[in-house]
Amino acid sequence: MALLLLTVDVAWSIFERATLQHAVREGVRFAVTGQVIGNSCLGASIQQVVSQNSFGFIPASRASDYVTVTYLSPSDSSAVSGAGGPAGGNVVQVSVDKISVGSFGPIWRAVTPIPLSAIASDVMESPPNGVAPCP
Repeated sequence: MALLLLTVDVAWSIFERATLQHAVREGVRFAVTGQVIGNSCLGASIQQVVSQNSFGFIPASRASDYVTVTYLSPSDSSAVSGAGGPAGGNVVQVSVDKISVGSFGPIWRAVTPIPLSAIASDVMESPPNGVAPCP
């Protein structure tokens, strides 16, 4: 029984990590186009896309607690903020942290959850119609 629970624990951790990595990649793919969902800003739209692709591991109501969107300068990798952040040529970095996976049967290890994180980045295209959406 212990071996079965260990196998399930390891498989579940790998599944959750792969799902989070997929979710942030989809967030970056959405971000590079500069589009928004509804009337929200680009950052909120990216968080929504990551939440939708996270298989329920990131609740939509708390996506801003887990998903971080950062815009970086392509020349020196320094953070760019404000309206200049979501501009063509900048690097958008989407990350997920503060996610933890518990154990189904903590027989050989402590009950403390395993922290998981994922990160992805890509270069942004110029925004549609030349108008950068709010950061």
